Amino acid sequence: MAHGTGAPGRRHAPTGRGSRLRGVWAGIIAILAVLVGILVVNLVNGEDATKDPNASAAAPSRTPLDAALGTTSPSTARSATASPTATPSASARPDPARTTPAPTPPPEQPAAGPGARPGAAVSTPIAVLNKSQIKGLAEAAARKLTDTGFTVSRTGNFLSTYNVPVTTVYYADGQEQAAQTLKDSVPGIEKIVPRSETRIVVDDPLILVITRDFPADPEK
Repeated sequence: MAHGTGAPGRRHAPTGRGSRLRGVWAGIIAILAVLVGILVVNLVNGEDATKDPNASAAAPSRTPLDAALGTTSPSTARSATASPTATPSASARPDPARTTPAPTPPPEQPAAGPGARPGAAVSTPIAVLNKSQIKGLAEAAARKLTDTGFTVSRTGNFLSTYNVPVTTVYYADGQEQAAQTLKDSVPGIEKIVPRSETRIVVDDPLILVITRDFPADPEK
């Protein structure tokens, strides 16, 4: 008995199983899409919150402990740093009208001319003491000194036992130049001697002790 010679028929995959697989993958993809969307939304909201100036935390206020310790809050420090430098007021500026003028140098002393009195350059007063027995010789010598420009503090007799052989100027410390000017200006004065080298106890800075040979007329 002869069999049919026709070609065998093709096998077809079951359609039900393929449809279920496609449905599962489609669900997984949808779920992933939802999760990705949520993640993107969260990221965008986080960036907006950091960029919003109104979302910054309020500056901390100073607590009583901070005030007791003398600390400064960050906001106070920033405001103090950002504050402009105070400009000096008009009252702080120097007033030209009130500026203390420079001291004026003292006028120079005129040079001694032919008619100038040399004793005017000596301000130290001079005591004139008479060692001779000639009455009125100290007063006559004092007149010669004042005529030359010197200042006579007093006249009198020399009562010391210290030997004074010639008319001499005895001077205290720091008065050597004045004693030399007196000797050079008044004829009859023979020498100058530091008072520290003598036993004279008179305290006058310049002492002129005159002897009998001093050129002065006591009768005038």
